[in-house]
Amino acid sequence: MKKYILSIILGMLVGVFMSKTFLEEYDNYKGIKKVSNTGTNAYFIKYGTYKDEKELEKNTSKLINYIYTKEEDKYIVYIGITFDKNNLDKLLNYYKSLKYNVEVEEYVITSKPFIEYLTNTDKLISNSKDSSVIGEVCNQVLSKYEELVINGSKN
Repeated sequence: MKKYILSIILGMLVGVFMSKTFLEEYDNYKGIKKVSNTGTNAYFIKYGTYKDEKELEKNTSKLINYIYTKEEDKYIVYIGITFDKNNLDKLLNYYKSLKYNVEVEEYVITSKPFIEYLTNTDKLISNSKDSSVIGEVCNQVLSKYEELVINGSKN
């Protein structure tokens, strides 16, 4: 009987240790947690993170167009979206030429109309070397994202 109790306690300890390790690995995972097969990974170009709307408005006054989201009491501003890695490099160079300090984040987009739109505009960016065209296409993409994804999700 004593032999069984020791085995049961040892098995429970191993189970608790393995569960704890597994859950810590899951919590520490910083990549994209894909929950849908219908979405497509997109690169979002982040302009900055601000603590309140007043600071956001102050720091984005020179931008022509942007979108933002509120996460954990902070406002995150994005100024570009693309699917294509080569276009991402082109957009980053464009924004660096404007002296913007930008970062890249990946998100999954599930809106089919926006996926089609962004696929077509990615072709425009791929074929363009003119920075004014690239800037205008970025503004149109952000407007369409707001129309189809942000406002489309409210309907």
